[in-house]
Amino acid sequence: MAGLRKMRILWPLVFLLGPVEADPVEVHIVCHTHDDVGWLKTVDEYYSGQNNSIQHAYVHMILDTVVQSLAMNRNRTFTYVEQAFFVRWWRQQDAATRALVKTLVKEGRLEFTNGGWCMHDEAAPHYIDMIDQTTLGHKFLMDEFGVAPRTGWQLDPFGHSATQAALLSAEVGFQGLFFGRIDYQDLQLRQQDRAAEFIWRASPSLGPAAQVFSGLTGSYHGNYGPPDGFQFDVNNLDETIQDDPNLEDYNVKSRVDGFVAAALAQANMTRGKNIMMTMGSDFQYEDALTWFYNLDRLIQHVNEDGRIKVFYSTPSRYVEAKQKETMVKWPLKEDDFFPYADGPHKFWTGYFTSRPTLKRYIRDTSAFFQVAKQITALAESGTQGLEHLAEALGVAQHHDAVSGTAKQHVTFDYAKRLARGRSLAYPEVSKALKTHMGKASVQDFTLCELRNVSLCALTQAVGRSTNRTCFALWNGLARPREELIELPVSSKNLEVVQAETNEAVPIQLVRSLPSVTNYGSDAGGAKDTLLAEVKLPPLGFSGFCLQQVEGKTAPESQLMKDAELIENENLAIHFAGGMMSKITDKVNNMSIRAEQNWFWYNASVGNAESSQVSGAYIFRPNRSQANPVFTGLPFMQVFHGELADEVVTSVGSWVHQRLRLAKKASHVEITYTVGQECPGLRFADPPGEIPADDGLGKEIVSRFSTDLQTAGTCFSDSNGREMLQRKRDFRPSWDFNQTEEVAGNYYPIATSLFIRSQQSQLTVLTDTSQAGTGCVRDGEIEMMVHRRLFKDDGRGVGEPLNETQFVTSYVEDPKGQHYGPGLVTRGQHWLHLGRPSNTAKSWRPLMDRLYMAPVPFFTAGEVAFRKSWTNWLPKNLEVISLASWGPKTLLLRIAHQFGVGEDPELSKPAKLNFEFLFPGHSITSIEERGLGGTISKDEVEHRRIQWPLEDEAAPGAPLGRMRSARSTVGVVTFGPLQIRTFLLQFGEAVFI
Repeated sequence: MAGLRKMRILWPLVFLLGPVEADPVEVHIVCHTHDDVGWLKTVDEYYSGQNNSIQHAYVHMILDTVVQSLAMNRNRTFTYVEQAFFVRWWRQQDAATRALVKTLVKEGRLEFTNGGWCMHDEAAPHYIDMIDQTTLGHKFLMDEFGVAPRTGWQLDPFGHSATQAALLSAEVGFQGLFFGRIDYQDLQLRQQDRAAEFIWRASPSLGPAAQVFSGLTGSYHGNYGPPDGFQFDVNNLDETIQDDPNLEDYNVKSRVDGFVAAALAQANMTRGKNIMMTMGSDFQYEDALTWFYNLDRLIQHVNEDGRIKVFYSTPSRYVEAKQKETMVKWPLKEDDFFPYADGPHKFWTGYFTSRPTLKRYIRDTSAFFQVAKQITALAESGTQGLEHLAEALGVAQHHDAVSGTAKQHVTFDYAKRLARGRSLAYPEVSKALKTHMGKASVQDFTLCELRNVSLCALTQAVGRSTNRTCFALWNGLARPREELIELPVSSKNLEVVQAETNEAVPIQLVRSLPSVTNYGSDAGGAKDTLLAEVKLPPLGFSGFCLQQVEGKTAPESQLMKDAELIENENLAIHFAGGMMSKITDKVNNMSIRAEQNWFWYNASVGNAESSQVSGAYIFRPNRSQANPVFTGLPFMQVFHGELADEVVTSVGSWVHQRLRLAKKASHVEITYTVGQECPGLRFADPPGEIPADDGLGKEIVSRFSTDLQTAGTCFSDSNGREMLQRKRDFRPSWDFNQTEEVAGNYYPIATSLFIRSQQSQLTVLTDTSQAGTGCVRDGEIEMMVHRRLFKDDGRGVGEPLNETQFVTSYVEDPKGQHYGPGLVTRGQHWLHLGRPSNTAKSWRPLMDRLYMAPVPFFTAGEVAFRKSWTNWLPKNLEVISLASWGPKTLLLRIAHQFGVGEDPELSKPAKLNFEFLFPGHSITSIEERGLGGTISKDEVEHRRIQWPLEDEAAPGAPLGRMRSARSTVGVVTFGPLQIRTFLLQFGEAVFI
């Protein structure tokens, strides 16, 4: 999106005149196109060239003409990224074209960089989704071409995560990582200090072994296009190369002089004699011959001039050239690149929350996908439907999808693809489940997609049209667990029993959360929800049945009058004025003030300081103080039950929440609903939509105010992995000038955020990615859960972020007019209080539980009772991927789930014996692979480069290579936060 969002930097003349290396500068011309997998148009529209009234783009023609142009001249090279586009193009090609492309790839003239299904976002995705979409693309490239990309190419994402550098680069086998966007202050400093390329060592847990050579693109101007004046795309107006002296407008000298000046300026912003020029941008090379015709001539005449050398190249060739410059020492970076700002008052922190329901749907689908892969892999069943879901999820990780920054009709398309992918996967999952059940069930299994809005036809039918419905409850974690599951019901004469034994489990009837508009009581939403306490085996399932019981009523929650406290054996939660006010940890004998309330920031529409407004990308409140959602007394009801106590609160007319403290729990669960009409809800002030009639854009936050002395410091997660320390108005890499005291201190929260003092730590876990902070004010945590805005922020999407229940058809109205009630969002925050020294042993496993909730598969038939495929893992290890990789072959990823120093015991290395993991099953071979699954771990280690660092007198520290596992038996060791990937080959009888 460089053309629409590009930031122009006017660099000082010193860059043109300053010193460069003694040897001539060598310019690597990297021809590329950046093809968004949806943004202003859907992925289909971009590929087929449709809807060009919105944006001219035609990916099919890009690939056609690039291949043709490469075949015409052996010197030409091209770099391609997004496999979501390339694979669909590949599937349409004849044998001759495929043979040509394979030749181009083999000869290195067509290079794949990044190689994932898309160029994923780096703020909002869960790390498992980042791995999955990368694996999907890499497996295609290995299967078809026998290649594995050597470089990362994250040109367009709006900030860059530690997880991207450590896991999705170094551990994948990338030798370099390149991107375009960094904070404008950081950019200017790097230009001045010749630090536009550097070594990024982003993970304290993984250390030097996970560092990667990294560099900026776009002539180091904050974008990813060519130098100004050298844009040769067919639709561009820059001056072409006219080298026939017999014709008018002969311009070789001026064109060569301009290019040499640009190259020397770029060379003065990095180190060494090699530089890379990215020649291309968004959806370019539709007529590739125009680009290559001009580049051929530019290369010829610049080389004849002799001041610099220039040639066609690729990212991997460029890294190889940089590696050979052994006398160059590189600066080291150890933090991440969040938040990103492209100018004063212009912080791209709003998109961390934008389109919260799409973000939540993606996260929910991700968890289902992991379970679906496990079920089908362990049954050795078909995976074609799962492949459709994998591709839909891969597209959804794009930096304009899960980020929430696409147009509305494109957002609908993302959701539709996920829904279609899920529906295509269901039959295969159902078939595999029936295989697991043996003869227990002959009926298909299905999901209740709308349980979160109190709708499930199969459970609500019990006591009405049937006496019994059964379900298999699948635990995707490799450890046993106890959970409360929720079942919408229509009767009170119910029980839940374990299959086969018919033994009843503890249950409790609670009032259902209000149904979303159109899913209310008229649409069959259940008034009551049944909580059932279930025990599940590791990486397997238990069978249960919900059944009608005449003359026996399920225990109900009891309304408590004037209650100001709920508690269990671990926690006590105090209330004042209708909201939580204090948390007491009984185990550690400590209490903190913890006042929760709901606020909204008034979105800026520009002021004297800056015309910047708040929009899909940018978060900019009009002042640092937020407004309370409700200034009166919230309407609160307290319910006591045998399994859980609940406090249900209406905060004014459009925020509703349920706080639940389960028996034996060490955490508090808050389920919030924001922007909702609740017909039939018997509250004093029933919720409605987020107000729009006042014309004020609103950014909704849940705030937890404590008495912890935090000194302006908080900790946020990187895509669900490493916890990174944040400080108020501070950046580790440069002397930071703050211009927005709220937005400039917000960070992406994929799973977790905490604040701590010397004695106490309060951790908030979220079920989807959000913007959050614990740094704006001492002792406060804010989580932004929703945004309703009425201005476009000028970053290209061209629409305000005003999601409503209905939008006019884009066929009938290209502008897609919004109407109806505003968007409703529902989500969860889990709160945990503990001692900083050992609290990770609680919140880290909770983070896994929240991501991988047990999935109930319902059936009209019978279910088996209990089945597990693994023994328990060590407490600090978890299975994060289990999937079919071929006949009798499973891909298995196991992760150490604790960072270095987080826990005195659980942060230590952990050992695993594969024979113990799958008892009774014959593993004939084990091969360790890189994170992407397509190359060996030995190859990943072989690719690692020992880069000399400028602040080290001696060469860099050893990279800490770890021997890969290949034996059929043996013990494998995992260091803190290390993920290891294995291919396991089994004998004839695998699991069924």
